[in-house]
Amino acid sequence: MKELQELTKLIEEEIKNGAFPGANYAIVTPQRTYLGTVGNKSLIPSIQKNTIDTIYDMASLSKVLATTTCIFKLMEEGKIRTASKVQTYLPQFAYKHVTIWHLLTHTSGLPEGISGLLTMKSAKDVYEKIFSTPLVYETGMQIKYSDLGYVLLGLIIEKIENRPLDEVIKEKIFLPLDMIDTTYNPKDLNRCAPTELRNDDLYQGILQGSVHDEMAFLLNGVAGHAGVFSTVKDVSHFITMILNNGKYNDQQILSPTTIDLMFTPQVHEKSGVICKETIRGLGWLIGGFASSSGDLTSNQTIHHTGFTGTSIFIDRSNEIGFCLLTNRVHPTRNTSGHIEARGKIANYIMANYQKFK
Repeated sequence: MKELQELTKLIEEEIKNGAFPGANYAIVTPQRTYLGTVGNKSLIPSIQKNTIDTIYDMASLSKVLATTTCIFKLMEEGKIRTASKVQTYLPQFAYKHVTIWHLLTHTSGLPEGISGLLTMKSAKDVYEKIFSTPLVYETGMQIKYSDLGYVLLGLIIEKIENRPLDEVIKEKIFLPLDMIDTTYNPKDLNRCAPTELRNDDLYQGILQGSVHDEMAFLLNGVAGHAGVFSTVKDVSHFITMILNNGKYNDQQILSPTTIDLMFTPQVHEKSGVICKETIRGLGWLIGGFASSSGDLTSNQTIHHTGFTGTSIFIDRSNEIGFCLLTNRVHPTRNTSGHIEARGKIANYIMANYQKFK
């Protein structure tokens, strides 16, 4: 297919420019899926070619593939509401007015992260710091992306289900979607794309199969904000489910009303005098003009990115989804070009989306 050949050339050019070592992608429509692999899986200590079954550290895509989706499932089961107070489930949390909705929309007032991670020794240290971390703005007044809010959501899921987060996510999401290679703390390290070469108090050497995110690492690799590892094929199953109104292989994973809610804007934040705004739904960013979805997607598009170089967008109006999985932090996070590359690749997909149907 000519368009796939051109897409491969486009990705190869970005690899040559240093955006990332390699990439796996999935183009998904309600009826069809196209998978592709380009470039290398690793650059050091030796160059290894990429393969379609490479397992990637999803980083913050964990927030939407796992945690947000699980919250939706608990809503459908009558176990939680977005208006529920965080303190209902986590009484040790310092702020009684913060709700599940605030955490999902990143409007709680919590900062992005916490300081001193490299000197912390245990998950207990992390949780105690999060529970008492001062708010950096008044709840509900600003959008500030926060990993801490999603750590809390992971704990809330565990509290409701009375079992570990990874067990809940596997049962409710990964198994029904046949995401057989998707997990926390993967066992098959050789299949994992290596990430960063580190030499600090937390990590020594090249990370491969260990979560790149420092806070998730201290939380034993299982957290609400990061920790999921997956393949491009598995992520394509998730996209297929969304594009088919919550159904996968004749099984209703999420209800159509939940899918509608997923695409419903919750908060808007204007950017100066420019006709551009940040629109957030529950967990997801919504609309165009974004690094992961380029300039040509419709306003019925949800999207998200991960620090390690992962991204996903799903355009409901045009019935197409795309994920690009890379390890752009290999062998160092000090790279440039991956954000620009994602947008350009997304533009190519959307300019040709009808040919993929």
